[in-house]
Order: sequence, then C-alpha cells, then structure tokens
Amino acid sequence: MVLQHIYVCENSIDGIFTAIYQAWASRNGHANNKIETKCETGNYTNIELFSKYISVETDYSISMKVAKSIKTKISEDAYHMICSVALSNYQEKADLIYRFLILGFAMGAKVVQHLGNEVVGKMFQLSRKVNNEVHNLLGFIRFIEQENNVLIAVIHPQNNVLALVVPHFADRLPQERFIIIDESRSLAALHAPGKEWFIIETDGITRDIKNDYSVKESKYQDLWKAFFSSIAIKERSNYKLQRNNLPLRYRNDMTEFI
Repeated sequence: MVLQHIYVCENSIDGIFTAIYQAWASRNGHANNKIETKCETGNYTNIELFSKYISVETDYSISMKVAKSIKTKISEDAYHMICSVALSNYQEKADLIYRFLILGFAMGAKVVQHLGNEVVGKMFQLSRKVNNEVHNLLGFIRFIEQENNVLIAVIHPQNNVLALVVPHFADRLPQERFIIIDESRSLAALHAPGKEWFIIETDGITRDIKNDYSVKESKYQDLWKAFFSSIAIKERSNYKLQRNNLPLRYRNDMTEFI
C-alpha cells in the first residue's frame, strides 16, 4: 500500500505553491498526494489514517518558479484564476489548485475553458465568487474621517480580498491617508500620500475606532442618512430586490444602515 502524503502549508498563494512543488517533486504519484492549508481555528479536515503529514515551510523563490511556470506553460488567465481561488474561504482550495495544475500542465491554455471538468468548474465558480465580492466592496465600502484626518473603513468579507480591494482606493485617493480594516482576519491595509500601501496583521484595531470620528464627519453622516431616507419612495419599496443588490452582510459596515 502506497502511503498518502498530506502536505500542510501556510494559507497563502506562496505557501500553496511551495507545497505543490514539493508534492510534485516527491514522485509519490499525484493520486497519493494531497495539499492542505493550516487553519488556526482547527475547522479544516480531520486527521486521516494511513497518511504521512508533511509540514511545508514557505519558500518564496520556489513560489516564484511555480508562478512563472504557470504563466508560461499554461496562461496568464489560469494564473489569475488560481490567485483568486487562493484568496477564497473554501477549505479544500489548496488541493483543488493542485488538481487544476495537473490538468493545466497537461492541457495548456485551453484548460480554463474546460468548464465541464469538475475541477475546472469549481475553480471558475470560486474565482467568480471572489471577484464578485471585490466588485461589491468597491461600491459598499464607507470611509469615516477621524480628527487626525485619517480615513478609516472596516469590512468583514467572506474571502481574504483585502489585497484586491486596496489598489482601487490607492489609485483614486492618492493624496489621502487611509486604513481599510478586515476585522474578521485582523488585517489592516495602510496607505499614505506618495507611498506604497501595505498590509499588516493587527489585533489592536477594532470596530471601536469607528466611533472616534471628527465633528465634520458626524455632520456628513447625518446628511448622508437624510439623503438616503429622502430618496426612498415608500410605495415602490422592493426589499427582495434590495437584498439581492445589497446583501445584508455588508450593511453593518455601511453608514446609511448604522
């Protein structure tokens, strides 16, 4: 009996690529390899019998080699799809990406069109879900100005999309100091005028920071809420359509619903 090897890696694109590289190089057979990401909460897969667990240390040089191979031997579209899936909250995403790459290196660029395949179909579905959430957040994020003129926004996305959201605002607010906080993951993206934005891990920034806003901000919040209420036509209310266009999960972070 061939022992199954389970490679446990960091929950990041670099960690997943490193694990896939090691699994591929093991010559244990793709069917006998599996990739899992670490989970601090322990909500991922149970320990499997007759399996050898291998802890994978992220190697950025290896990750870059894998990324280059994907772009040159499969396609840029496949690479972008993989990156989106790696940011999803799907528990088995690491092994799914592994299976996708097995197909991709065999089929080439046309793999992304092979939606009838279960693996490719699932990849497409997850990628679309992540990109849809990014699209929604670009419209639903609300900044609050503090007394020190820093703009603060708090979000609670289902997927780890902070890195995909920030470039939009860095491009449109180049002269502003702002912070976008993913409170669910204790991450914060920081931007300063004329500098590159970056993401840090933090447990010290919480929703309480939203209450520390400027006097001017308070007035603008009242004006915005009044405008939001005044444009509504009670006789034409369609709550089902509103929930479809603006899911309830976004509203706790939006000024007009607070």
